[in-house]
Amino acid sequence: MSFSVGAALKKVGVSLLTDKKVLKWAGGIVLGALIIIMIPFAVIISLGTGQIKIDTEGLIAAVKAELSADDMAKSEQIDKILSQIAEKMKAKKFTDEQIQKAHMLYMGALYEKADDPKFVDNLVSCFKAKQSDADLINAVNKKFGTNLTKDAFNYSLSLGGDSDIVKVAKKELGNAGGEKYWRWYGFPSRVEWCCIFVSWCANQCGYLDSGLVPRYSVVDDGADWFRAKNQWLPGSATPSPGNIIFFDWEYDGLDGNGDHTGIVEKVENGIVYTIEGNSGDAVRQNQFAVGHKEILGYGQFKQPQAQAVASGDAATQVWTYLKGYGYSDSVAAGIIGNMMRECGGDTLDLDWDIVGHFNGDEFYGLCQWCLEYTPSGFKGASIQKQCEYLHQTIQSAFATYGGNYNGITYTQFLASDTRTAAIAFERVYERCGDYANEDSRRADNAEVAYSKFHK
Repeated sequence: MSFSVGAALKKVGVSLLTDKKVLKWAGGIVLGALIIIMIPFAVIISLGTGQIKIDTEGLIAAVKAELSADDMAKSEQIDKILSQIAEKMKAKKFTDEQIQKAHMLYMGALYEKADDPKFVDNLVSCFKAKQSDADLINAVNKKFGTNLTKDAFNYSLSLGGDSDIVKVAKKELGNAGGEKYWRWYGFPSRVEWCCIFVSWCANQCGYLDSGLVPRYSVVDDGADWFRAKNQWLPGSATPSPGNIIFFDWEYDGLDGNGDHTGIVEKVENGIVYTIEGNSGDAVRQNQFAVGHKEILGYGQFKQPQAQAVASGDAATQVWTYLKGYGYSDSVAAGIIGNMMRECGGDTLDLDWDIVGHFNGDEFYGLCQWCLEYTPSGFKGASIQKQCEYLHQTIQSAFATYGGNYNGITYTQFLASDTRTAAIAFERVYERCGDYANEDSRRADNAEVAYSKFHK
């Protein structure tokens, strides 16, 4: 089964699990059959990968036509377990969201343990009222002897992608005074609450527990958090929906310090539309021109990708992850061409765990990242983690250092040919110097990678 087909099946299966209407229409027999198909490919499954329209009658007919007697029995057993989980959790007054999490834990992490007659009771016992996701993870690992990580559990934290925080914020429009938010944060009386509003919205999406967005009540604390993670876009950049926007008001001198914060709702025709708490002491929508002088910058973050863990040698894994993020063959090859130079000795035999030293600093991994500036614990990160970090930070690099290569933008980079992509990545992201020598070597490497992986 191809990667794209596996991803499509996961999307169907997740929709069946999370959309009550679809679940009611399709019935467990289809869901069970899809789970049978998906289990070998679904190492990490994400809740809410987007709305999907299903031709229910056609799907049922197509699935049943392919089911063997053994598969039919497995499907019925899956349906039975899902029903038992829902019934027992409803009896204990757990929320619909918790029931969905239990279903996804069964489907994505505990499927092979379901033969135990006590499986459903054991799973339900892991849940508590008003429970943090960290506590649930610990309970599941203790009960089932698993090693479920926060990243693998992030599927149960978000309900639709990077802009989920926008959906939460939009529901709060018009709320005035901020008491709902600053009391949640822990303040006994009113404080300036723009940061607290962002934190509250992030918490509703599970972004605080998952470490995607900071909990902050001071504007500069939030901005510094994103800067420290190299997830900062300057105010001149074009943001994405869900980015956290930071302002430096002109009336106090544009002093480089943060004065206000909010959430990017959308960007259209050169206009950044925002939702901000404590805007006139209420939650309001505002708008600013892209690059407006009072925009200090943006905090950006990426939702964990719903994809199987890649296999094969290091270069093949990197190619799989980069393609999974949506990069073209030319851009993926351009990036790998640089890795061939950084950690492969100009070959595709990438030493992804390599550590180097220069001028008293330590460098690590596929791109020889400077450990002084990367997140704590980055040394020793897996290939997948390194690729995720690259994906999270590359747009910011182009916004900040595009001038190193004729002012190239991130959008232009994404549309570039193989040699241009390699040189642009070298000068903007790697910033290795000695470009007269390095340009052609990295571009030549990229063409080797392109020839290897392009189909």
